[in-house]
Amino acid sequence: MNFRIRVAAALAVAAALIAPAGVSAETLRTDGPSITVTIRNETDAPMVLSSSDNPYGAWTDAPAAVIAAGATETLAAGSNDRRGFGLQVGYTMPGDATVVLMANNYGTGNANVDGTHIGGANRHGFEVATIVKDGYPFMTADFAVTRP
Repeated sequence: MNFRIRVAAALAVAAALIAPAGVSAETLRTDGPSITVTIRNETDAPMVLSSSDNPYGAWTDAPAAVIAAGATETLAAGSNDRRGFGLQVGYTMPGDATVVLMANNYGTGNANVDGTHIGGANRHGFEVATIVKDGYPFMTADFAVTRP
């Protein structure tokens, strides 16, 4: 084995030993605005991801494909745009209902969840309660999906 290969192998082993376990290459940014959302499915039915839109940011913890009945899911995103950004996530529910969750974190106004709604033929079978805990630049918001 030549010298370069031995050095490269030694550096790779050292890097593996130094890096803490469970660290992701994608971490929430601290140099630009971010949005962290907690979704609580307080219904008896799973929520199935139908859409996720984050055109001006990047997911650091993308929306789950399914949120089981009674489960909680956290998603997070960040942006390089210091003016802020918004995101939208949609989940289908039984009986042709769609829960659309929106989080807007712009520096020109209050962080908000304006636009959050339930649509579809069975929209009256579900409700969504929202709380914005922290605003710009590091927004946190909670959504609780329930039955009326």
